[in-house]
Amino acid sequence: MFTRREVFTESFLPRELPGRKRERDRLEEILAPATCGEPARSCWELGPSGVGKTTTARWMLKQLRSNHLVDWTLVECVGSTRWQMLGDICGDHPQVPHHAGMGVSQMLTELEETVDDPYVVVLDEFDGLEDEQLLVDLYGLEMVSVICIGHDQEDAFATVPDRADGLIHAETIEFEPYSVSALLDILEARVETGLEEGVVDADQLHRIADAAGGSARKAVQSLRSAVELGEERGHTEVTAADVEDCFEHAMERIREQLLNSLARDHHIVYSIIREASPQGVTPPEILERYHERAGKSRTRQQVRNYREKLQRYELVESEGSTRWDRWTVVDETLEAPLRKPA
Repeated sequence: MFTRREVFTESFLPRELPGRKRERDRLEEILAPATCGEPARSCWELGPSGVGKTTTARWMLKQLRSNHLVDWTLVECVGSTRWQMLGDICGDHPQVPHHAGMGVSQMLTELEETVDDPYVVVLDEFDGLEDEQLLVDLYGLEMVSVICIGHDQEDAFATVPDRADGLIHAETIEFEPYSVSALLDILEARVETGLEEGVVDADQLHRIADAAGGSARKAVQSLRSAVELGEERGHTEVTAADVEDCFEHAMERIREQLLNSLARDHHIVYSIIREASPQGVTPPEILERYHERAGKSRTRQQVRNYREKLQRYELVESEGSTRWDRWTVVDETLEAPLRKPA
């Protein structure tokens, strides 16, 4: 039933951005100086998971590179050190000399001396940034602009150090959940590009869009799961039973992908909560067990940040928000892929 499976992956970049004209227009205005050889303005993209923040940034910057030859890169903040991120930023620029043995100071010197045209750096999953000095590094580079992608404004701004506090005054583009109409447009485009004709009907697409809660990720992955279930069951087109069963099937894959994308510290916290489920574990107990297991010191706020990231990804949950509420995992069968310390 599939003609192009990659259309339903996270990395696929669509030809259009349904439901995101306002956000696209604002980002175009922010990036406009780069079309004239001046540095683009920096900005924030904030909103819940699955609402097109990263896709919109990638889509706009792809157009900027194609039409105006403006270079850009996207780096993941979660689980990355300052040295690793600077290495990615240097390595993705076509003119900056870079090799694995370079230190932080050398990379900053090369960026400062070599980058004389606009260069846009996307800091994805900004709330996972642990070394705030990176913001000072980038803020001090004249031709470098940043797009910080995160979830919560208060948490994001609290990360910005004084020597880069101009970022707090950068424009914020708020991303709201998609409307059902926009999700239908997204799904219809994926159907046209990635499925055989007649595999799924309009009513089934509406059912999937309506159940996605404004998340394009959930909508697209639910459609993918409906088709996969249909194939496994020997169907030539998606049935009502396939649609009914696709939602949990999709969420299992989404939870696994999101958990795998996180860093070792998040995995430790997740494992602590999972081992205590279904009875649950309190934040003070999580902190104590984290220090026993991690082999390094973290503040209460840092461990809280790990837990909140897991909560935003709908991997863990709690009935309240006090320090004595008990935390449990959403899916007790899902294990964290604990990695060795870096």
